[in-house]
Amino acid sequence: MAKNKKSLIHIIKVPKIYDDAFLCFAQYPDQIPFEIKRIYYIFSALPGLPRGKHVHKTTRQILFCIKGKVRMVVDDGKDREEIVLTNPEDGMMLEPMVWHEMLDMDKNTILLVLASKIFDPGDYIRDYEQFRYMLKKRVKTHGKV
Repeated sequence: MAKNKKSLIHIIKVPKIYDDAFLCFAQYPDQIPFEIKRIYYIFSALPGLPRGKHVHKTTRQILFCIKGKVRMVVDDGKDREEIVLTNPEDGMMLEPMVWHEMLDMDKNTILLVLASKIFDPGDYIRDYEQFRYMLKKRVKTHGKV
């Protein structure tokens, strides 16, 4: 990665304590930088089937792989990065207008997602070329992505 280039992948570490079992916790605003409006989780994914493949216009999310593994691929229209999430203490921050795909999920994987907005179908762009077009349009009107 080039010097001074901001990474698309930002990991949020949450505390882990042990008292007869491990317990991880996250709260606003200490670890979670937004008020949580929605929580969902993905499990029993079909092996080899990619998930995600979209971008949110305004929603921020933090993804925790609390069991198993998932390979996250993120793309802001200029740069593409990937990371494998396996540690339940690590949450990956996902900012708006970052294309994301979840790949290589094991059948036993559980992916927990905290979101800053309630579900809104209008917040999704599910076509990569439309996403790229919106970024180009944004550059023309605002001078930056």
